[in-house]
Amino acid sequence: MGEFMIRYVAYKIKPEEFLNNEISNKALNLDGKYIHRVRILGKVSNITQEGVKTFQVNDVIVKDFENISENKFEEGDLIDVIGRIGIYNDERYVSIEVISNKSKNAEKWTMLREKEIEETRKYVNDEGNQSYNRDEYQESEFSGSGNSGDGFGDMENEALEELFGELDAKDNVLDVIRNNNEIGYYDILDLVEISEEELDGILEELIDNSEIYEPKPRVYREM
Repeated sequence: MGEFMIRYVAYKIKPEEFLNNEISNKALNLDGKYIHRVRILGKVSNITQEGVKTFQVNDVIVKDFENISENKFEEGDLIDVIGRIGIYNDERYVSIEVISNKSKNAEKWTMLREKEIEETRKYVNDEGNQSYNRDEYQESEFSGSGNSGDGFGDMENEALEELFGELDAKDNVLDVIRNNNEIGYYDILDLVEISEEELDGILEELIDNSEIYEPKPRVYREM
């Protein structure tokens, strides 16, 4: 088999882990393992719009270089952020890739995240602290979306069902697309955490029902 670039997993971490752990070459040292992308849940504060939009999520600085977060939240909202790790002039930050507003049922989402972090930490892989080209990375064997056969996705779905009852995956997918204006296939997988097979079926149904459309290959928007 030929060589390929991996698409790094967005690991769920506590905000304080991002703030306090070592960062080397844009990789965070998490319990001795280096990771390149993180997923952080917290309340929004200190929104500024001077040049690059910047805000904090439980004291973690988040920068929106591509204006992804426009009209997605207000001060004090609970949001779920996926992004790449950055550092400039000794200031660490998350460069946002995907955002989801979790203000509705905020207490339950917070409880769920604590449980997810506790129960999924053993699945963290050491990705090393080598630099990478964002445009070249692809899907890795372990995507965190339940299609790798390691039980990761099953555990998260069980935790969700325990806290929220039976889930409607189609509604979750539609909410993610609606909240992000325009979003790629693998970013949906990161947020909804279902198998690729299930997501493919849901996207096909939503397109057939004229609820979403595909402005570019594997990029989706609400109609």
